[in-house]
Amino acid sequence: MKICPRCGCGFNDTHKFCTQCGTPLPAGVFAVRVTEEGMKEIQAPVPEVNTPAVRRETPPVPPQTALAVIPQTGSAGTPQQPLKARRHHSPVRWIIGIAAVLVLAASLVWGYSLLRNLFPRTGGSQRDCLTVMASDNEELVGYSSSGKAVRYKTDEGIREALLSPDGSRYLFLTTEYRLMLFDGSRFTHVADDVKQFAISFDSSAAAYLTQENELFLYRGGKSQRISAGVSPQFCLSPDGKAVAYIREEGEGSTAYYYNGREREIAKEAVPAAISSGGRYLYYYSSKGVLYVQKGSDTEGRQKLVDHAEVLCFNASGDQVLVSDGAGTYFSEKGREREKLLSQAMILLPPQGMATDENGFYGTGDLKDCFYVSAGTGGLTVYQLNGRLELNSLMKNVMTPALLSDGRTMVYSKNGNLYRMDLKKPEDRETKLADSHRGFRVSMSGKNILFIDEEGETWFAQAGGSTRRVTADTVDLSRTVGLKNGFVYEMEGSLYYTNGGKPSKISGLTDDVLTLTGNGFWVMAECRNGDVFVSTNGRSFTRYIRK
Repeated sequence: MKICPRCGCGFNDTHKFCTQCGTPLPAGVFAVRVTEEGMKEIQAPVPEVNTPAVRRETPPVPPQTALAVIPQTGSAGTPQQPLKARRHHSPVRWIIGIAAVLVLAASLVWGYSLLRNLFPRTGGSQRDCLTVMASDNEELVGYSSSGKAVRYKTDEGIREALLSPDGSRYLFLTTEYRLMLFDGSRFTHVADDVKQFAISFDSSAAAYLTQENELFLYRGGKSQRISAGVSPQFCLSPDGKAVAYIREEGEGSTAYYYNGREREIAKEAVPAAISSGGRYLYYYSSKGVLYVQKGSDTEGRQKLVDHAEVLCFNASGDQVLVSDGAGTYFSEKGREREKLLSQAMILLPPQGMATDENGFYGTGDLKDCFYVSAGTGGLTVYQLNGRLELNSLMKNVMTPALLSDGRTMVYSKNGNLYRMDLKKPEDRETKLADSHRGFRVSMSGKNILFIDEEGETWFAQAGGSTRRVTADTVDLSRTVGLKNGFVYEMEGSLYYTNGGKPSKISGLTDDVLTLTGNGFWVMAECRNGDVFVSTNGRSFTRYIRK
């Protein structure tokens, strides 16, 4: 079975793409090697991760360089009640008042520390998931989770596209190499003659390279020229304020970064990533060694690994978890690496956490998070605490999916389906099914759809009971998990269930050919050419193509 690392959906080995979020499915491995010829097959049987959804022009980079997983959830605290100001003139009352404030401040600090240890710090979650489709009526139509359709008159199609990690910006290149931005309400023309582009993790900026190899930074609706003679390998910081790139100079090349002004990183180097504000730079030497350094301080650079196979960054990029296949290391704020494990390991992100194709995750801290590594009998789940101590929670599990609460995991073990609160590993795991053929998790992470050994379809709540949905076998590869419910296709018809009896969706021709979606919207295409779009799974709107 394959598991989508972005949304936790399970599929059989014949599927190549996740039908819920569109992410390419892994081949049961950890990383994808990038060479001059492009992306190659995976190298080692380690935890399943996804490869970038958009094929991009790849310049020569050191051997063994790898792209890490992509990838989503935020935590919210309870707002404090404001203190009411009272007018007192007595010195005794002033002293009492000051003491009370100090006690309150101490309690707030303690409470914050407690919450900080209980929940992973997050830097962003998916709020929306836009999409743009080309119609046969010489126009582009953009959709958001609200179901609103925005039309843009043009005879151009879509060549490449990038969705911002939070799902709020859709950046795409047309067939005429025109760079366009869709924000859910309007289309914006960014630039012409573009051959490569990137969007920042916080979706506030974009960087793009023209056909003349000029690099531009797009922020606040304006483009700023950064440099000329730039190679296609460039990196945009998570906050969109800095960019690292390569300039060809004579018979050699030099890596630079821009953060208000252009500065040199190193000669004959390839940028791998850059943190927010351009504070920390990650790059490969000509021999493929991965380094990190603070700004232009080449004397203070730190070696991370000889050949990187996995890179995981936090949301700001000042923390990195890197593996060379034989070991996993951690570095923070450009400091010397610390070894965590003598094998490859990777972050297990909660469903809904914002992620991007360069290995940035929407967590503010890589510590106090959960990780997985591969063994002969399956995956081992770890928790990394604030002191960089790695605690093994369970072994020999398969297809783990961490739900959006950041602590509940659904997984397979010995052929059975289980659920466990990873924050309370002392509690016994809860069995959802004696055996199963696959499962799908809703976008909220609260509900699970799974197929039992007899081929019947069941519905389970993350913290409740299970009940049978239908005696038929639902094809999970043709199922879309929305916020709490699921839409699936059977014998050409569409059905919706949120745990109760499935309801057949009316108004569609009963010959559905394809069913796709990503947790925020569903698109069904019928054999007669009709296309229907829905944002709730119950009511569908016909998308007029002609």
